[in-house]
Amino acid sequence: LAADKTMKYAVVVGVYNMPAFFNKGDAFAYSIFADGAGAVVLERTEDDDESGYITGQQMTEGTQWDYIGIYTGGAKNPFTQERLDNAEMGLQLLKPLPGSRNIELWPPIVEHLLEKADITTKDVDHILFTQINLSVIKEVMKILDLPMEKTTTVMDKYGYTGSGCIPMALHHAIIESKIKKGDTVAFIASGAGLSVGCNLLKF
Repeated sequence: LAADKTMKYAVVVGVYNMPAFFNKGDAFAYSIFADGAGAVVLERTEDDDESGYITGQQMTEGTQWDYIGIYTGGAKNPFTQERLDNAEMGLQLLKPLPGSRNIELWPPIVEHLLEKADITTKDVDHILFTQINLSVIKEVMKILDLPMEKTTTVMDKYGYTGSGCIPMALHHAIIESKIKKGDTVAFIASGAGLSVGCNLLKF
């Protein structure tokens, strides 16, 4: 919308279908991952109410590329009968993910995001995280000195739905009247390999 003034709307969609790649009998995968999708419609306005996108921050480093993923297929590990027989064609957990990873990564990237926007955590009305671990979210909120009332969690309802989980949590926050017009909201997401991204918007 910022790049093309003729555009009035943009639809941002997050979709997750990891269960399609489970190996039969994978207790780890079936206990965590689920299908999910969510979408947000952004609209260009001429209002002077300062609503909209404020700023963002992203960090990527590939040090955990070989922890969890789908590794069979493509040029490096093409499909073979042996790999199929060994159930290597789906999601594989090769190394345990560090439990403290998001506790260490999320607070500093949030603080840097707020510094860029010249605001503090006290100015944040709501904050939404990747819905992978409730205890991690509680710990991060404690580090940021924010009450749990300022976040929304939905993993107890849907499981972990990947890129669909933040718009799904946003939907619940809105229908539960936790987010209203004029609120400053932060979105924090992380991916397995690893990457972390966050955005700040005013509703």
